[in-house]
Amino acid sequence: MVGTAKRSRGRGVTDGVKTRAELDPAAELPKRGRGRPPRRRAGPDAESEEGEAGSGRGTDAGKSVGAVLNCVKILKFLSRARAPVSLTHIVQELEINTSTGFNILRTLVQEDYVRFDPQGKVYSIGLGVMELARGAATVASDVNMVRPLMERIAREHNVTVTLWRRIAADRMMLVLEALGTGNMRIKMSVGQRLPLLIGAAGRVMAPRSGLSREELERQFASIRWDHPLVFEDFMAQADEAAERGWGVDNGNYAVGTASVAVLIRNEQGGPLMACTATMFLNQFDAARAGGLAAELEEVSRALAPALPHL
Repeated sequence: MVGTAKRSRGRGVTDGVKTRAELDPAAELPKRGRGRPPRRRAGPDAESEEGEAGSGRGTDAGKSVGAVLNCVKILKFLSRARAPVSLTHIVQELEINTSTGFNILRTLVQEDYVRFDPQGKVYSIGLGVMELARGAATVASDVNMVRPLMERIAREHNVTVTLWRRIAADRMMLVLEALGTGNMRIKMSVGQRLPLLIGAAGRVMAPRSGLSREELERQFASIRWDHPLVFEDFMAQADEAAERGWGVDNGNYAVGTASVAVLIRNEQGGPLMACTATMFLNQFDAARAGGLAAELEEVSRALAPALPHL
């Protein structure tokens, strides 16, 4: 039996209708205002994991750039499409201005990220994305080299060992997981995103985050804790974690669980990742926490050679 303690949350259709806007990317732009779909404010798709609060755009996170968001939406749309699609279909599905969509597609064609068929006047994902995929695969390979070590720690201590990567000013994402061998285990989902300050990982991330105390307090206030604590106590625990080298969450994040975490820094000394051991509360004691932290540090040291690529 596996107990789960998880915090949580396309279509591609060919379009036979052609418009004058569906031109060769080198041709003249469509006239402004023609075929324009309803407009809406550009913004990132909401990520709604349990425990995430707010839009994820803190004062330190910066303002989203509409053109970049539209570009990403187009690439995602084409990557899911089962067949090449027309400009009309793309802009209607994504609710992008026709001229904007055309300009983005023309640029992506020039950079080989999108392929244009001049006969059918349709677009499909290009081979240029393979370069990006190869880079991502290299990073994944570097991270996966610590999996055997994480699995050993999880097996010997019957805990769940996870590797979290900071992906934004206020978010981290689970990139690797190793489960213990007990009948009851704490299971998480690779790819899930959580607030940066949550759990033991949050205690080690906070002091090195580069965020002001005001921004840390704003982020902290948006988090839903099962057993709440005040911000001053959280920061005191974070400062203690920075001093001794590892952090603890003793049932604050999720009732009945505890976690120990160590920080993995990037080459500039900032928080890149956190390696965490999560267990049921009755498995936790202070003496065991220190021993677990020492073993989690082995993961940090094993990743050190790969840091320039992460």
